[in-house]
Amino acid sequence: MRRACAALSIPPLLSASLGAQESPGPTYWGFVALGPGGAADSGFYASGIGGAMQVNRVLGMARIASLDTKKVKRIQDVALLAGLATRPGRFHLGAAAGLGAVKDVRDSTTLGIAFEGHASVLVTSWAALGVRVFGNANELANFGGITLVLQVGRLRRP
Repeated sequence: MRRACAALSIPPLLSASLGAQESPGPTYWGFVALGPGGAADSGFYASGIGGAMQVNRVLGMARIASLDTKKVKRIQDVALLAGLATRPGRFHLGAAAGLGAVKDVRDSTTLGIAFEGHASVLVTSWAALGVRVFGNANELANFGGITLVLQVGRLRRP
């Protein structure tokens, strides 16, 4: 019995002595973005809204990205993406790709390959400003843009 108890106590002692730490909780945030964008035939205003969650270096996102004129929404996607990011800190980089449902001005729909990358700087522990590059490759019209982004949420681990 003593040997069994001693064997059970060795792994915790080893992990403590090797400097292993408990995995910190996730970071998560919502974002809004605005900037110039373009499709295969012309340029428009690009906008986006969404949310993201990061556990260690794994990034998961849900977003709506669109290209608009002053009067009409030209094309948009609703996408789920997964990717990698730097650990939360003063500067943050992330890139992700996934599938998006695309809808154009004629109400035509298709699936597309959505992708996105961002670089941001913490302004406070709960807000960051940055640049976001996004796109969607699909049958209707490939589109993308570069936007300024405001991220708000739990951006730094406690």
